[in-house]
Amino acid sequence: MIGQNGTFQSESKPDMRGDLGDLGADLLALGELQVELLSVDTRDAMRESVIPVVFMALGLGLCIGAFPVLLLACSWWLSNTFEFTLASSMLTVAVSGLCIAAGLLFYAWRGLLKSLSIVQRSGRELRSNIQWIKTIISQKHRNRQNAV
Repeated sequence: MIGQNGTFQSESKPDMRGDLGDLGADLLALGELQVELLSVDTRDAMRESVIPVVFMALGLGLCIGAFPVLLLACSWWLSNTFEFTLASSMLTVAVSGLCIAAGLLFYAWRGLLKSLSIVQRSGRELRSNIQWIKTIISQKHRNRQNAV
């Protein structure tokens, strides 16, 4: 059959299964590429992070070992400077240290909750994309049924 613009038009009905198959194949290929990229990036990141992690572990070990000595030194300094008893200066330093630790843990907890909300945002975005794909597929299906 010849159309209005003089071009040849086929009278065959569109095949929804073919379009869905093409879309499914494209989506699977995209997913496969994303997973491959993630694995390559993860491998490269692990390779690059070995030495920094070793340095971080050494630094953390030194901090953990030096911190009790620092607290004792602060206690003795308070005791000598302000003429506190050694027990009261140690108690003062211990309570101050616990208050600072509680504040740091509070801010760390808030940061972790914020980072988890970023992951939740990705989940919402994924659900939105899946819903969009479903809508597109159902609209094409309805349009083809109406055309028949």
